[in-house]
Amino acid sequence: MKSKPVLIDTDIGVDDAMALVLALNSPELSIKAITTVAGNVDVTKCTRNVERILNLLNIQDRPIVAEGASRPLRLPLVKASEVHGKDGLGDASAFLPQPRKSKHPSAVETILRCCDQYGSRLTIVAIGPLTNLALAWKKNPRVMKKVGRIITMGGAIRVPGNTGPVAEFNYFVDPDAAHIVLNSGVPVTVIPLDVTHQVVVMRKEMEYRAKRRASLAALAVLKFTESYMRYHLDTQGFNGGYLHDPMAVGVAIDPSLVKTRNVHVDVESKGAFTRGMTVTDLQEHHNPSQSTVDVAVAIDRERFLRLFHDRLWK
Repeated sequence: MKSKPVLIDTDIGVDDAMALVLALNSPELSIKAITTVAGNVDVTKCTRNVERILNLLNIQDRPIVAEGASRPLRLPLVKASEVHGKDGLGDASAFLPQPRKSKHPSAVETILRCCDQYGSRLTIVAIGPLTNLALAWKKNPRVMKKVGRIITMGGAIRVPGNTGPVAEFNYFVDPDAAHIVLNSGVPVTVIPLDVTHQVVVMRKEMEYRAKRRASLAALAVLKFTESYMRYHLDTQGFNGGYLHDPMAVGVAIDPSLVKTRNVHVDVESKGAFTRGMTVTDLQEHHNPSQSTVDVAVAIDRERFLRLFHDRLWK
């Protein structure tokens, strides 16, 4: 089986970290680069967290780790430390291997280099705000058009948001960047809250599987997910967590996990009450002048969870 070249763009928080473990443990994917962007936490913390996960998994053939945008294109940065902890990993980074001290290349240059090198074989899995991808597009749209597909975790189509009443966090943080990427004309698959909120992993199952595996990596995953799941217990009444970002990686591994609908999607960037809202044209007949993207509308929940657990505890 030939592995698919993949670049992961992340504002690594707890579910991003699980997504990275899933990706790095999946032979279908060849992770060529991981680029970081400000979102859940500051971009420098994101970069350190990526290095921690690579060290935790003892990755020998290490992907390029590149650091990107420290703030959105236009708006002030909004973070999510109340969900992911001040360090982005549930305030458990002290329990993880320490990152190497090294310089990191530019995320924008790395994205463009990968698009140029791998072309239509490359999948970009964007599990944070889309700032880096928008900057790369603005710098060289010709090269960005070479990418095979962008899978972006973001948006809320027919469900309430998780950052205010109408917006999903990634698109709320940088709605201008989301607008640019979704209107770029490159092949895009959107994984919105509509499907990610259909899949929850419970704390009891995480504890059972981690203790059964009893590896350093498994126990570290259990540690850094603890406060993330407690947050959901405190705010939504269940001791567990959504698998937003792992689902985007799951679709990179196996696109048949989701059913999609090809529609025009745009993002509100100027509304006083609707910042980051995804506005979706669900009409059957599209305006041919508008770009369309594939939006996930259904997920094979059981098959995805089997894949998730099989790879997370590998």
